[in-house]
Amino acid sequence: MEELVKVSLDNEMDLILAHKRTMKLAELASLSLASQTTFATAVSEVARYAMEQGTRPQLTLGAITSPKKHYLAACIEDPNLPVANPLHQGLLYAQRLVEKLEIASSEKGNRITLYYNLPPSRKINATHLTNWRSQFSTDLPLSAYDEIKNKNEQLQELAGRLQDSEQHYKRVTDALPLMIFTANQAGQLLYANAWVGEFTGHSIQNLNQTRWAKVMHPDDYSAYWKEWTRQAAKGLPFQYQCRLREQASQAYQWHLFSALPVTNEPAPVAAWTGFAVNIHAQKIVGQTLQEKEELALAKSKLEQSQRELQATVSELNRSNAELSQFAYVASHDLQEPLRKIQAFGDLLITQYAPKLDESGTDLITRMQSAAVRMKVLVKDLLAYSRLTTQQQPFEALNLNQIFSEVLVDLETSILQKQATIETQDLPVIQGDALQLRQLFQNLLSNALKFSKPGQHPVIQISTSILPASQLPAVIVPNGSPTYAFISITDNGIGFEQKYEDRIFRLFQRLHGLSQYQGTGIGLAICKKVIDNHQGYITVRSQPHHGSTFMIYLPTESHLNSAQGSGK
Repeated sequence: MEELVKVSLDNEMDLILAHKRTMKLAELASLSLASQTTFATAVSEVARYAMEQGTRPQLTLGAITSPKKHYLAACIEDPNLPVANPLHQGLLYAQRLVEKLEIASSEKGNRITLYYNLPPSRKINATHLTNWRSQFSTDLPLSAYDEIKNKNEQLQELAGRLQDSEQHYKRVTDALPLMIFTANQAGQLLYANAWVGEFTGHSIQNLNQTRWAKVMHPDDYSAYWKEWTRQAAKGLPFQYQCRLREQASQAYQWHLFSALPVTNEPAPVAAWTGFAVNIHAQKIVGQTLQEKEELALAKSKLEQSQRELQATVSELNRSNAELSQFAYVASHDLQEPLRKIQAFGDLLITQYAPKLDESGTDLITRMQSAAVRMKVLVKDLLAYSRLTTQQQPFEALNLNQIFSEVLVDLETSILQKQATIETQDLPVIQGDALQLRQLFQNLLSNALKFSKPGQHPVIQISTSILPASQLPAVIVPNGSPTYAFISITDNGIGFEQKYEDRIFRLFQRLHGLSQYQGTGIGLAICKKVIDNHQGYITVRSQPHHGSTFMIYLPTESHLNSAQGSGK
């Protein structure tokens, strides 16, 4: 095909331009207005299809001559132009308007060619083709858009040539094993060859933003920039030796920076061009002694850190041993005397009550009440200590089952309070069943205990699964891709939000024993369980408006056993 004119198909304006160009070609071939319109319509249909289905379609208009027939031709090419079978409706319509519609594939993509047959009386020769090319190249633009597009194509061609020149310069400089750069008056890089990025591991943008702070040795940094500022202000050549950190080895190596000012009127200095060459071999002898001293110091610090670590481990083992001993004492030595005190108190009340006056009976009753409180306190302390001393390997747990067991244990309290428990379907997570049961039991017990007088408790449990990326900023992810979010909301008495941290500590109470029974350990147990599961717990509350406890638990554990992480 003899090519006459090309049109890039980028937008609707290009479709109009393609239609006008096709009409112009048909007019030059002396076709009737009806034939011009028919050919242009077929080309427009295929061009629109290519714009909708392809990525970078281009239309080429031309002519095809043979001994028997002469054609006007339109070829639409695109590297990603799908052509389905059966043909698209637009392609079928175009096919009916022309002599032939041909579809071909190549390494460059698909190509659709339209052939419009010329009458035998209208032959095309070389003179015609020359004149037609001249018409398309010298005629005034068909529109203001056409003129802008032509100028843009010329600018793109000039930009391509400039880019080729720049690429050649980059290939030459990238082949050299030293840093070559161009910088402005402030020392920011305008250009740098590939060796700068390969050696430092940083982009030009990052080096400019950090002013080489992550690459240059701290001992050389301030002096380097002080010297650069002084020389740049005077427009004098710059030269300085400093250490740069190599990305591959993370070791500092000595380099010599040299830069010359490039003048360009009217500015006295337009830029600085220079290089940085590795001179580490020249410095290696003196550096060796310094490295030995640093190595000796590092070794000393490492040995000190090991000693401190061993001491910390020993202290931790001792603390665990004491905690285990405490658990034993709490479960045996403390509970046994309490049982005797309670037994003797019961004996006094049942057998000697007639012999006691009212004051004596009151004292025994108060003694029994104190013994009960002491027994509850010992039991709670024992439960808290077991969270550290008797941990079990994590396993997959259905929280619905654990929650159901807790409801059975609290059935009496729920019936007495006439409480309503509303819950959603809870997820499956990795955890310790006993600890999680303690968690839910303490939270539900508190919601029942701290209900408003004369009002039935309503407790709502809701849950959702969150990706680790959506966790609150205070939570440090443990590696689990998802977290179970569980909220427990009640309509109880609530408390001041300022006590949020206090309530999770041991023995912290916001109400007196005369109002609400308890030891102040329940929520501390909840916090310990959450820590052991590498989760997070917080609370929102307001006096007389209830409380909402919010729990975040990883659905997957990366520990072999339930070890607390300490949030």
